[in-house]
Amino acid sequence: MNNSTHIRLPLFFLLFNILLGALQATTRLHQEIAQHSKKLPVPSPSSPFGAKVLGVAALAWSKLPIQQSYAGRLNVPTNSKQTAELFFWMIPADDARGSKEITVWLNVDDACSSLVGAFQGTGPITMDPSTGVLKRNPYSWTRSSTMIYLDSIVNVGFSRGNATPKRSEDIAQLVFNFLTSFLKVFPELEASNLYLAALGYAGVYASYAAHIIYAQQSQLALKLQGIIVLDAVVALAIYQQHVPIAKYVTENNDVFKFDPAKLKKLQANAMQCGYTEFLNKNLRYPPLAPFQNLTKMFKGSPPDLNLWNIRGKPELADFQYQKLVYPGRPDVQKAFNLEGSQKWLLVQQARKRTVIVNSQWDATVAPEGTKLGIQGMNWSGKQGFQKPINRSFMVAGKQAGKYQSERGLTYVEVANAGSMMPRDDGQATLAIFEYLVGHRPAL
Repeated sequence: MNNSTHIRLPLFFLLFNILLGALQATTRLHQEIAQHSKKLPVPSPSSPFGAKVLGVAALAWSKLPIQQSYAGRLNVPTNSKQTAELFFWMIPADDARGSKEITVWLNVDDACSSLVGAFQGTGPITMDPSTGVLKRNPYSWTRSSTMIYLDSIVNVGFSRGNATPKRSEDIAQLVFNFLTSFLKVFPELEASNLYLAALGYAGVYASYAAHIIYAQQSQLALKLQGIIVLDAVVALAIYQQHVPIAKYVTENNDVFKFDPAKLKKLQANAMQCGYTEFLNKNLRYPPLAPFQNLTKMFKGSPPDLNLWNIRGKPELADFQYQKLVYPGRPDVQKAFNLEGSQKWLLVQQARKRTVIVNSQWDATVAPEGTKLGIQGMNWSGKQGFQKPINRSFMVAGKQAGKYQSERGLTYVEVANAGSMMPRDDGQATLAIFEYLVGHRPAL
């Protein structure tokens, strides 16, 4: 069977688009630029969208002032019988260094509000998930880019309408249509460098959106320069989750606490299914050959075990972000220029540089699984990485993980972090983001 049938299509698009851009990213050396003082103007009243996009009023963080930001809903083109009003929050870059960069953040598994990312590590203000206290984020991505937090799915977060996307491509098209509408409100941002960032399953949407942007580049006055996905779905579940899990549990059993009999059974099942042999045979650099076809062991673990960060505090095991109630407050909704009060639905039941980031402690997306997915993929004329992923990723003089970069694709494995990497290790995640946008010449 052809290898392409085993690798998730979004990863194909993600890597195929590398071929459409420069194969080797040309980085801009970091330059110290004078403090940026230019502020974005209030949207013109003549714009058909202007009335719905206003400056964000001071929220409950009034003691933690940030730059003027903008939020609201935009009417996004769909077909004649459907409507989509997508909510966004745009926070301009802190200074001139990032004023030419725009990053669209798409959040988490399947269909989650982007405000999770805004308040959990990438925005200028973060909320402590255990106390609900707001604090300034020293590793805000606004240090290197204007950030747009987009609720890209109708009736998730603050977005609304009756559009019913049936495929990932449909959601990706909404992202593209949003960008065209957005530039009608902020035409001064045309010709900016565009980046897409996504966490979890949203990596699928980001990959498809990148593909659509390249296919319709003449219709969008932004230049897509790169994409970064964190703990994202990049391969079939059998490769990314099933095959590596026995090895992952064995290496971290001080947390999973499988008794000897249960651990032995897990290992025996992996052996019987051929997973152990498959992993040992195929997780090599360079890979030996195209992958061959592959035809609930957590019961009894501590009940408060957080699979999304196995070494994190049990009280932070909030993978559905039910503790993040801040956006649902009436004063917050008023500040975001949202008429009335509505329930904030957090979860609905050729670029130059592509970066895949995986945390060490996310059991739902074990690092070996992501690396296995990469090693089964063909791009730029070769299969997988040709050299091991063993280059030291250094941040502030300390090793924060390891990485490899070949043929336009970079993989980074962040140590001491779980799924919400921007919250768990904001300094390391910001460094990776700065590399994506060219403000850091190398990892």
